[in-house]
Amino acid sequence: MTADRDNWDVYVEDNALVADFAADISTDEAVFAAVNEEFERLAADPDVDTHISVLRMDSPLSSDVFGKAKEAATVGVDHDIHTWIAVSEGIKGHAMTSEIGSIEGVDVETASTLDEALALAAE
Repeated sequence: MTADRDNWDVYVEDNALVADFAADISTDEAVFAAVNEEFERLAADPDVDTHISVLRMDSPLSSDVFGKAKEAATVGVDHDIHTWIAVSEGIKGHAMTSEIGSIEGVDVETASTLDEALALAAE
C-alpha cells in the first residue's frame, strides 16, 4: 500500500464495499492504483452487492480519477456488485455518477451522507 493510506480507506460494512476518500487525498495514479487493488481484494466477498464512494476530496476529479473509478466499477460488476452510490454534497457525486452510469450493468445513486448510503444499500 501507499504511505497516503491515512487519507483513504476501503472496507466492507454489511453488504457494502465502502471507499472513503479524505479531503486531502492525493489524486495521483499510484494512490488510486492502491485503492483499486484493495477494492478488488474486498469485492470478492460474496455478501457485497453495493459499492459506496465517499468523496470528501478537495481536489478536482481528473480524467485519471474517473478512469480508475470506471476500472473499479467494472471489477465490481465482475463480482456481482451492480449498485454504486456516490456520497458527496457537491458536484463531485453527480460527476462520478455520470461517469460510472455509462458502464453497462451498474446502477448509480447519490447520497448526502454515509449513513444515508448505507441505508440505501440495505434496501
